[in-house]
Amino acid sequence: MSDEISRRTVLRNGSAGALSLGIAGLAGCTSSIPFIGGGDDIELDSWLFTPSLSDVFDDEDADPQEVTETNKQFTALVPEAVYENEDELITHYLLSVGSDLRNKTGVAAVDTDWIITQSIDWEYELDSSSYSRPRSGIADVRIVAGDFDAGAVETDLEKWVDDEYNGSGGGGYGDDGTDDETELEDAGSAPGFDLYEVENFAFGVSEDYLIEAETSLDAVAVVEAAIDAYENETGRWTEGDDGDKLLSELERGDYVSGELHRPRTVETRLEDNGYDDPDEASEEEREEAEEAIDDWESGLVGTTTTWNIDGDTTDIQGVFLYESDGDTDSDALSEHVDANRDYRQEWDTLEEYSISEAGRALVLTGVRRTRTLHSSH
Repeated sequence: MSDEISRRTVLRNGSAGALSLGIAGLAGCTSSIPFIGGGDDIELDSWLFTPSLSDVFDDEDADPQEVTETNKQFTALVPEAVYENEDELITHYLLSVGSDLRNKTGVAAVDTDWIITQSIDWEYELDSSSYSRPRSGIADVRIVAGDFDAGAVETDLEKWVDDEYNGSGGGGYGDDGTDDETELEDAGSAPGFDLYEVENFAFGVSEDYLIEAETSLDAVAVVEAAIDAYENETGRWTEGDDGDKLLSELERGDYVSGELHRPRTVETRLEDNGYDDPDEASEEEREEAEEAIDDWESGLVGTTTTWNIDGDTTDIQGVFLYESDGDTDSDALSEHVDANRDYRQEWDTLEEYSISEAGRALVLTGVRRTRTLHSSH
């Protein structure tokens, strides 16, 4: 770490009132005061993970079967880029990424190096003596990197729990008529982290990272899976062929978003429309499903978008991952992009762009005007 006194240290030790100014108080002065965050690269490969549903399933007497990961996605942000380019961004809306966790832990965006939010959706079945029906589950995870006081974070979490559950309109009474206040509970520890839980939330707190999981499943197990992915390289996106390929083509940037999902095909669309067996659909229904899939997205299994903000222009990269090499169609993608380059459309003001092939991926690079980014966020 640098021997220089950081602005983070100045603000923490010199004036608590300065922090209360928040984002608004920094407007117009970032050129003279260095950004607090370290500006490190977002550690996507280390923190993008997929917990096993059986490991995080919150029912020891049930065993999920026919498990399918229907969708998983992420968004990542380096707040420093927002402050350095705030004159061009119109609003600070990008800072909403990860704001729920920052608010709970009392950590301002200006105090963080980067933020990653991610989610995973599952479909599964539970066998019973009478019937089996499809069910769904979801886990949302937020991770913030920086330099934190673990004790202060715990105190802020306790304050959030008290305000959220025991404040006006909150709390309740137990069966014996006594006050039954909700409290932040100690959930043990994991390598380098203290764990806490309350209701559908769990938290991992260390000096370098803050983790939050929100789910109706086992939230503590989700946080532990995140830490395991970071520490032991287990369950990472890079373990799967699709995740590894998508991230290998991805350029790191100031703002990155992406997702993996089931292939966009006639069969999966018919399944979404209620067919357990797509072959049971009529020819007319198959034709309708085929017409609903644009040529550029046929066979698509994942996408990412990267923004590198540089004053009044922003370098853009988009990765489009397909099920196989034969599904890629750069001409169809180019037609789609050209048709969506107008005001408030997906590729608003995109210019000087090109599309290249990388195996079963198409990679788009180009330049946009920074002031239009908010229209596609």
